[in-house]
Amino acid sequence: MEQFSSIEAVMNRAIQLEIEAETLYTNAAASVKDEAAQQRLLEMAVQERGHKAKLEDALAGNVRWAIRRSKAEPVQDLRLSDHLTGGSLEPNADYQDILLFAARREKTAYEFYKAMGEMVDDKLTQNLFEMLAAEELRHKYILEKTYEEVVYKDF
Repeated sequence: MEQFSSIEAVMNRAIQLEIEAETLYTNAAASVKDEAAQQRLLEMAVQERGHKAKLEDALAGNVRWAIRRSKAEPVQDLRLSDHLTGGSLEPNADYQDILLFAARREKTAYEFYKAMGEMVDDKLTQNLFEMLAAEELRHKYILEKTYEEVVYKDF
């Protein structure tokens, strides 16, 4: 796990991760041929942009507002991508590969935010990281549910 010298450093790293995720999904959407996969990737890019905005608001001192902007609903983890192999954003990747790759990426983001929430003492900042972790887990759920409905239905 990375070491951070301040909450600002943690927030800046989190913003950078969201920028990287948005760029990854946007670039992958431009290169994949499957229309459904392309649409899902563009949706993911928009969600990552929203996370970045929340983090920037929090960094600017608007932590309460950033937390209020998000729903605090419990999220189920289907754990499908935890046990399946494959996953890629290569130009010839099929929808199954893209869903698996994206679900694993969301799991990594979830684990990052969860760990950051455990590292800080400020309750509002903890709440922000817990909210972001829940959103990443919600994204993973959506991707895995889509996988279940699209890929598993063929079996």
